[in-house]
Amino acid sequence: MEEIKRLLLEEKAALLADIREKTGKQNKIHSDIGDAIDSSVEEQERELDLLLQDREQARLKGIENALQRMESDDFGYCEECGEDISKKRLLAVPLTRMCINCQSTEERSRLAQNAFSRADYSSQVLSDE
Repeated sequence: MEEIKRLLLEEKAALLADIREKTGKQNKIHSDIGDAIDSSVEEQERELDLLLQDREQARLKGIENALQRMESDDFGYCEECGEDISKKRLLAVPLTRMCINCQSTEERSRLAQNAFSRADYSSQVLSDE
């Protein structure tokens, strides 16, 4: 588990540095006002940066949750069935909260639900015509 903890701490440090760098870049952009075309391009870049920051924040939260689970000895156990998550899986996907079987079941269920929702939507659209 120490190897996984080290990997999580390294990724956390890299994410924090990246977020700080992007925040500083955004502050600089706000102070430099250019012409209309530059402003449009800068706005698109800011939107992309914000989207990436949201993903980084979500990843950071996942890392912090994993580190907390390590401290409370809950790390490495599936939240669905309670069984051990294989070390190989934890090394590959350290933020995982489920064993491969439970994760697969959840993903199949989600895909089936999405397919059902699309089929239901399609039938509603077709019947409204």
